[in-house]
Amino acid sequence: MGWLYKKSEAATTLLVIIVIVFFLGWLINVGQRECKSNRDCGSEFYCGSDFSCHSYPTIQKTVVQYNLFWHAVIIGLAIVISAWIFKGGELRFRKEQKQAVEQKVEAKEPKEAEDISEPYYKSDSNVRTP
Repeated sequence: MGWLYKKSEAATTLLVIIVIVFFLGWLINVGQRECKSNRDCGSEFYCGSDFSCHSYPTIQKTVVQYNLFWHAVIIGLAIVISAWIFKGGELRFRKEQKQAVEQKVEAKEPKEAEDISEPYYKSDSNVRTP
């Protein structure tokens, strides 16, 4: 059974050596970092995920300006023209159409007869009103 203890001591020793190597590697990695937080870098820099200082990117803002003048002119003219039409103004082509329709109507309708009706109450000179 002595050989079993020697193998377990060798395995334990090997495990301790592996742990020490990983710990030393981690210490070397931590020691090579340029920064841990933004405070470790200058005012114009930030600490990246690779633990090195990077300058802030310059973001150029693109300003888009819309020129809506002609759109407003077209809509305004449409409102004015529609208001004028609804108010009773007639456009030239509508006037020609209306005249053509009136001529057709006048041609079809007979002339009205004269009013020959007599009043219901006749005015006589010998009738007195109270």
